[in-house]
Amino acid sequence: KNPDRSLPSSKVTIQPNAYHRFATATLRSIAPQQWREVELKVEVQHPGRPNIRNLCREFTVEVGEHTHTVPVQVANYNGGLTDYVPKRVGVKETDVPEFNILMFGTAGASKSSFVNTVMTMLQSPDQTKMYRVAEIGGSADHSTRQLHRFDLKQNFPEVTFNLWDTWGVDRKSYSKDIVNTLVDGKLPQNWNMSTSFEKYRKRFEKMEQQLQTEMHAIVFFVPQAMLTDLDDEEIARIQEMFQSLIAKLYNPLVILSKVDEVCPQIRRDPLGKIEEVEALRKKTADLFKIGLNSVRYTVNYTEETERTFGIEALAYENIESALQHCESFVQSRIMRFGSVKASDATDEHGLIWPEDSDDDD
Repeated sequence: KNPDRSLPSSKVTIQPNAYHRFATATLRSIAPQQWREVELKVEVQHPGRPNIRNLCREFTVEVGEHTHTVPVQVANYNGGLTDYVPKRVGVKETDVPEFNILMFGTAGASKSSFVNTVMTMLQSPDQTKMYRVAEIGGSADHSTRQLHRFDLKQNFPEVTFNLWDTWGVDRKSYSKDIVNTLVDGKLPQNWNMSTSFEKYRKRFEKMEQQLQTEMHAIVFFVPQAMLTDLDDEEIARIQEMFQSLIAKLYNPLVILSKVDEVCPQIRRDPLGKIEEVEALRKKTADLFKIGLNSVRYTVNYTEETERTFGIEALAYENIESALQHCESFVQSRIMRFGSVKASDATDEHGLIWPEDSDDDD
């Protein structure tokens, strides 16, 4: 604060904690009349892949005789997501260059808000931009009309996965036929929902592009309010859809959205274990007859203007879970059929939609 005083060179020490190792760097001296903000980057190592919930949320930094605390952001650990690459599970990059994650759900299930949150989370720690759908490919209402792939690599070259957003369908229109067509990669990017499934299915399924658009994980978004509105017929339809996916070796991942409508306090601590949210997870698992570990929840950015650790940590966990599902699917496909290609599988397991099938339920 005194421009006439020099600042001698000093040692900057980041103290170790339960997760991070000791780190140190040297801050160069600053001569009189040259006072200004100085940026110092220090590499802090941590062992293995991070467990976001166990991270300490701040560093203790010593500069000379002074001690400071520096908050930790989830973005400091996004490199852990790049560990999930197809070649790690024995797949040639030419066969599966990236994992494809399909997001499926009703209109208003917060898929777009989830993408906003993931994109914001993927930024470097020094960026403050809050992403909006229109800024990352497509229009703000594209999900109501098209099958759309977000171009994540345009902003984040190290990303090893694609997010595919589907139109918001009416919950009574859920069917295994619609989902099977999507997951098998038989519809091209930007396919318009007003166009006949059958018209594109037979044409697209023979193209080489099918292999690269086949989905490796299915994320089914369910607004929490929908759980109390479903009738027996709708529940049976969703159960049938899930069983169809399981027959294809997928393990559907359900993400409950809008849980903050019944538990507003979860926005303050999205990682906290809240009884009402756990009850919603259990109810979902029971309704759809899936394991509790396959039911997660999301708290997305809505009107926030600043990034928060809890919201981004939850987004990180959800994407990591989807990537784990991708790896599991690819490994199961290889173990069962000796290939990751859908075209190498047999009809009896439901992995190919018969070419002469014209009956859509």
